[in-house]
Amino acid sequence: MRKTLTMAVLLLGFGSAQAHIPPGSVLGVWQWPSNALPELDGDISEWEVIPDYLWLNPATSLDNDGNPVFTGVHGNDKGMTGPEGDASDLTIRVAVAWNDEYDRMYFAQERFDDVYDRDVAEPPGECGGDDSIEIHVDADHTGGVMVTGDDETQARSAQIAHWRWPPIGEGNNAWSWMWVSSATWHDKEPYACCPDAFDIDGGHGDTDVTLVSEWWTVYFNGLVHESPEESVVAPLSEGQIIGMTLALCDIDAADQEGPNTVWVSGGEGAARYYADSDVLGDWVLLPVDEALMTAVESNSWGQVKASLQQ
Repeated sequence: MRKTLTMAVLLLGFGSAQAHIPPGSVLGVWQWPSNALPELDGDISEWEVIPDYLWLNPATSLDNDGNPVFTGVHGNDKGMTGPEGDASDLTIRVAVAWNDEYDRMYFAQERFDDVYDRDVAEPPGECGGDDSIEIHVDADHTGGVMVTGDDETQARSAQIAHWRWPPIGEGNNAWSWMWVSSATWHDKEPYACCPDAFDIDGGHGDTDVTLVSEWWTVYFNGLVHESPEESVVAPLSEGQIIGMTLALCDIDAADQEGPNTVWVSGGEGAARYYADSDVLGDWVLLPVDEALMTAVESNSWGQVKASLQQ
């Protein structure tokens, strides 16, 4: 019943949205109420309150039309269909959430990777040469070309960044790599958090690595690269349709021609997600699921986690 009601909200919300990729499809974004925000500590057990159908993975996730949410694109050829899902190569699930009071987007991932690459390779190649998640968000759903080659105009009303663990170095290349911006402040509070909220078993070049991470960030309707004070944070509200694409990078070779696959939400037409906000998928910001959140209102997440571990 809960799923049926949620899908009804999705379809009603979509009625006023522009058509992104694929047309007619819309995905849901869980809402964290301010009195039950997750503790960002690398333990995502509190995220298990989110229904299974709002967790996304390239192997099984379907949109409301029954089509696969993710398409595999490979190497330099952004239109090439990637290999079939292989759990021994990559298993990943991602949850997306939002909060009304702070206008934040929250993310959590759980990943198993047979070969883990995280060294900020030079030259960077596909996905910056790192296993990562690349997220493109157009919060006000205005669309348009993102990558213009002009620092004054590109990425102002929509932003794209790779999120990578563990953090390496400082500034725009450490853990939140906003590669189309010269901003050096976007990955710090009050704009993003938290680079240390992860748990990893393994490291660069290791096999059979597991990674769990969680983070939040704000997005901007007007990003001024050199000035956080002049930048305009995108307001978020219940029922709002945003444009967003997730790209799950699986880097198994150092060179761009190697066996690297990027799983992109939105289908084959979304392969230009890295440059064009017009090809993003449509997502609706859902209301608080009161039935599920009632169980945790009187407890801290620390208490909830302790009970889950018993």
